Amino acid sequence: MSANDTQVGGSHYRSGFQHWDLAHELDLGYFEGQITKYITRHRFKNGEVDARKALHFARKLRELAVLEDRRPRHKYATIGRMTDFATDNKLNGKELLILVSVCNWSTVPDLDMLIDRILGLIDDHYPLAD
Repeated sequence: MSANDTQVGGSHYRSGFQHWDLAHELDLGYFEGQITKYITRHRFKNGEVDARKALHFARKLRELAVLEDRRPRHKYATIGRMTDFATDNKLNGKELLILVSVCNWSTVPDLDMLIDRILGLIDDHYPLAD
């Protein structure tokens, strides 16, 4: 039996193309993996809390890029592969755009755009948030 055939707790990872498969395929770093995980599951698990966790990780990644000259270590994602992932995981267009942004960032302005996109997602999905 494959590890993909079971889940410990919850039911938010029920797709054929699971998040950890994407993270492995693209060699995502810790921060990129956390951002993509929380964006992928926010509507299916912890809502606004997960969206805000993604934002927190994006801000930390930006901080590291500025203060420590951190650069991406991951492979770059094709739009086709990311669309496959989004479709299989029932993600909307804004969520797909965020995933593409985090999986293809290369500069601090790219991370600024990522943060703005996550903030927009929070405003759209959780409008009563402060």
